[in-house]
Amino acid sequence: MRKSLCLTESLLNINRRLTGLTRSGENRNALKLFADVHRCGTLRPDQYSVSLAITAAGHLRDTIFGGQVHCYAIRSGILSHSHVSNTLLSLYARTGNLASLKKNFEEIKEPDVYSWTTLLSASCKLGDIEYAFEVFDKMPERDDVAVWNAMITGCKDSGYHGTSIELFQEMHKLGVGYDKFGFATVLSMCYYGSLDFGKQVHSLVVKAGFLVASSVVNALITMYFNCQMVLDARLVFEEADVAVRDQVTFNVVIDG
Repeated sequence: MRKSLCLTESLLNINRRLTGLTRSGENRNALKLFADVHRCGTLRPDQYSVSLAITAAGHLRDTIFGGQVHCYAIRSGILSHSHVSNTLLSLYARTGNLASLKKNFEEIKEPDVYSWTTLLSASCKLGDIEYAFEVFDKMPERDDVAVWNAMITGCKDSGYHGTSIELFQEMHKLGVGYDKFGFATVLSMCYYGSLDFGKQVHSLVVKAGFLVASSVVNALITMYFNCQMVLDARLVFEEADVAVRDQVTFNVVIDG
């Protein structure tokens, strides 16, 4: 079977099959296909094959197979490809192996935004907030909103709501910019005692043009209900474009 596979298919077709399997959630079959190709000896898995195999291993939390593919990447000299090193970071983040995540990050010569956000998010999620801030403070550039969102969301999910809000305020002062994820995250932390801050964020949402995002509108409505401002919540709903309202929007209004 493996011999026939290697004789009849190109690596390009194999990679297409791996892509299809991982996208459809057939991760175990993706790992089996990768193993078959590797064992046949005729075809040599490249950086795309390896990245897809690591992704599948990550979804399955299969640290043994993932570790074997990691070793292959080192031996083959393809670990330097960003999509390989980044999928490895995701693997160790998913499996809760912060030590391996840190080690592999430090070996990346030029980490990109994905590398930074994966490290920061995982560090917060796995309980090492102090390390996340140490890395964040030493970053050569912090002008990408995704990096800030990683810290804001990480602090919020770890229970550091005050710190999360302070980060959002600092991001605003530095003029980094916004996106719908950041707005939704910050608004979810606004309760009765923080109504004034919630209104300030609402104003920023309007100025930045994010009332077209369903997740932001839903977060605004929820925020006003949490702050016991029913009329304001309904006003946001009524002013939202019909195309922006989704099932979540109606559920929030009904539940509120």
